Amino acid sequence: MGDLNEPPVEASMELEHAIGFAGSLRDCLQFHPNGRDVVYAAGGCVVVADLSDPHNQVFLRGHDDFITSIAVSPSGRYIASGQRGDNADIIVWDFEEKRLLYRMQSHDHGIACVSFSHDEKLLLSVGVVADNRLFVWDMATGLLNAQATAVQNGAQQDTNCAAWGGFFKDIKRRDTNNYMFATGGANMLRLWALDPVTGTWPVMGEPLTAHGHIRNYTCIQFSQDKNWLYAGSSSGDMTSFQIKSR
Repeated sequence: MGDLNEPPVEASMELEHAIGFAGSLRDCLQFHPNGRDVVYAAGGCVVVADLSDPHNQVFLRGHDDFITSIAVSPSGRYIASGQRGDNADIIVWDFEEKRLLYRMQSHDHGIACVSFSHDEKLLLSVGVVADNRLFVWDMATGLLNAQATAVQNGAQQDTNCAAWGGFFKDIKRRDTNNYMFATGGANMLRLWALDPVTGTWPVMGEPLTAHGHIRNYTCIQFSQDKNWLYAGSSSGDMTSFQIKSR
């Protein structure tokens, strides 16, 4: 018999394989630019799965609650994942090395969406309505670059989606040094321009109106020339906004 004074051995289980995807979370299934892998959330774990080999999976662990949003950078170098809960952490992962690169801990309650800029220099994170904050992070350092209130005037509107649109253009449609992105959600679309050097906002959440056309926007994307913003909604239709004449 063993020593009765020995501490009990704690049983543990380690995730070996994940099968299936519920699809109930927005932006939690991403196709990697390498054309081979998919990245998705399974509870509090990020799964990187090889489409050509169902047995080849990598699990990225670091969250202590369910993941609510995932983004893959344009080149595939980075993965960002945000979670719900009191901690509401965002983790940036190095895809090639499959390791934690940065942990951002400024949000509360939960993360609504995360998105990388076109050049991968910046990461945008937007909190749920209870948090109502928007942060932009510098990918060279993992430090905060700028912050703002996600929805102004105390409106209780959920932000569901975000998209970067390259550089903001001046009146002659020439690129400036300011980055442009949009956020969308319940009955609202907003346009932003950020000066990454000073962390200030030349355009701060300017509403995009559709003349009485009210929708709950669930996904947004800029056109290739960045002159149009396309917004899909929960009603199943799509609305286009011309940025030049906003």
